[in-house]
Amino acid sequence: MSSQLRLAVDAMGGDLGPRSVVPACARFLQRFPQAELKLFGPRDSLQNLIDRERRYRHVGERLQIASCEQVVTQSCNPAQALRRKRDSSMARALSAVAAGEAEAMVTPGNTGALLALSRSILGTAEGVRRPALGKSLPSERGSCFLLDLGANIGCSAEDLLQFARMGLEAQRVHTGRRDLRVALLNIGAEAHKGTEEIRRAAELLEAASDIDYAGFVEGHDIFTGVVDVVVCDGLMGNVAMKSAEGVIRLMGQKAFTIEQKGPFRRLFGQMAIKLLRKWRTQVEPARYNGASFLGVQGNVIKSHGGASSEAFYRAMITAKECAEADLATRLARAMARVQVEP
Repeated sequence: MSSQLRLAVDAMGGDLGPRSVVPACARFLQRFPQAELKLFGPRDSLQNLIDRERRYRHVGERLQIASCEQVVTQSCNPAQALRRKRDSSMARALSAVAAGEAEAMVTPGNTGALLALSRSILGTAEGVRRPALGKSLPSERGSCFLLDLGANIGCSAEDLLQFARMGLEAQRVHTGRRDLRVALLNIGAEAHKGTEEIRRAAELLEAASDIDYAGFVEGHDIFTGVVDVVVCDGLMGNVAMKSAEGVIRLMGQKAFTIEQKGPFRRLFGQMAIKLLRKWRTQVEPARYNGASFLGVQGNVIKSHGGASSEAFYRAMITAKECAEADLATRLARAMARVQVEP
């Protein structure tokens, strides 16, 4: 079978380096026989890890190593990445997408550097002011797409309007639905609350004929399913997402330690422990790893820097879905249509 899906993988830059990336790649190639991967990083380090993975024995030419010694570290700022890291594993993986050698790239690397290099190497879609980082999260009624997750701290009302349009297109790819509702994340649902830019963004969203705007929502509403897309600046989005992940992990830890309590607590705890453990596996943050950089001219997926092998594998699944849907091209066309509409 000829390969139909090509992914570029930055094996470096995460907290665990290639130790989490290589096993994830082995699992991905084993599950998807139509896929091929190009790993970017130091050849010797990658080859040693690959040789230990039995799942690589039958992948043949579907795995390639693009050797590069330069790495974008978590401490590297965007300006340094642009000036001094053009031959890094991150930059080379982005260049593979730009050259048409891969349909998507995935990296656990530095978010700021990734944004800067993505804009420089891939460019932004027509009319896009700022690319945004977003992903689909589980909710009571399916999923909710949240953006921005940390790429942009200070956002204007016009930025938030564009985020809404990009989030809608991404959520259409994830859900296959067209009837999606959008909300702005705020400190309250009342119209007078929030900063001036958020209130002005609400006016722009209400006036947009292509958006079904539902008003303001608070943090807990992200997971209730009352809307399909939630828009905010990168500071609010990142805090909301990581706070939720922390609560989920805490509940999971409690579920797994409840059996160590006294007899009375253990009696009632065991009645709920199976349900808690099942729920935990469904909402475990690792299952939803992988956020899309929306607005650049290529499919770019950002994994958590501290992602485990399981979490990085999930980010690769996200990259596969975006590549197969050609999300970047769809989004660029959608944004271009907005530019020409009266």
